[in-house]
Amino acid sequence: MTQSFQRTQKSFVEAIKDPQTYRNTDSDNARRMKIYQSLFFNNIDNFVSTAFPVLKAIVFKMYGAKGWESIVRQFFIEHECRSPYFSEISKEFVEYLSTEPSFDITLPDFAAELAHYEWLELDVSIRKNEDNVEFYQQENNVTAVSVSPYASLALYQYEVHLIGEDYIPGKPSQEQQFYIVYRDRNYNVQFAHVNPVTAILVNTLEQSEKGMEIDQLAKSLCRQLPQIPSNVLINGMNQTLIDMLQKGILIPVCSLTNSI
Repeated sequence: MTQSFQRTQKSFVEAIKDPQTYRNTDSDNARRMKIYQSLFFNNIDNFVSTAFPVLKAIVFKMYGAKGWESIVRQFFIEHECRSPYFSEISKEFVEYLSTEPSFDITLPDFAAELAHYEWLELDVSIRKNEDNVEFYQQENNVTAVSVSPYASLALYQYEVHLIGEDYIPGKPSQEQQFYIVYRDRNYNVQFAHVNPVTAILVNTLEQSEKGMEIDQLAKSLCRQLPQIPSNVLINGMNQTLIDMLQKGILIPVCSLTNSI
């Protein structure tokens, strides 16, 4: 009986995911199943559409509503979501695109990166508030810093912040593109398009869970970037730290006597 129930359950799930697999001559059963199919798919489509408005707009422009529906449908059919939470659907969609699935339509090469960028904006916006986070104040004397728990560094091959219906690049940028997506002290999601040196600075801090003393950070950057004169590098670092503290990308770990 258990195996029979499992087979029935499996058939039911498959019929909801892919209506083409459902065969039933009973009109009442078919009508009920159609309602289930519509409810589940519309929920998935709503979550994905809300999370990826730019990607959806581009697909609509290239292939129309049917093109977008085919992508969401294939995701619904093929991808085994690991999380039971609806809020994780957008993350699962990003992971699905990263596997480079074969669709009936041809997505732009930047689709996976754009989706990740859009998801990261959503992820940052809904991150759990931390009780011990205190943003930088003008009167603070800062000797150590850490990356805000509401900020993340990302690397892309495309200038994803420029992509939209009116700008669909045909090839990657000549250089790697670095972004910091963050939530400021007013709970607004922002992004910073940064240079490689700043990306190395932030990545170095991200590797240290408790943050770093500024002197320690300076030594680390000098080791990683020996081609840049140390005085130039440290001056640039200090200016960048002030800017990122003011924006809320970084937060002070402690306020002691030395100032940046």
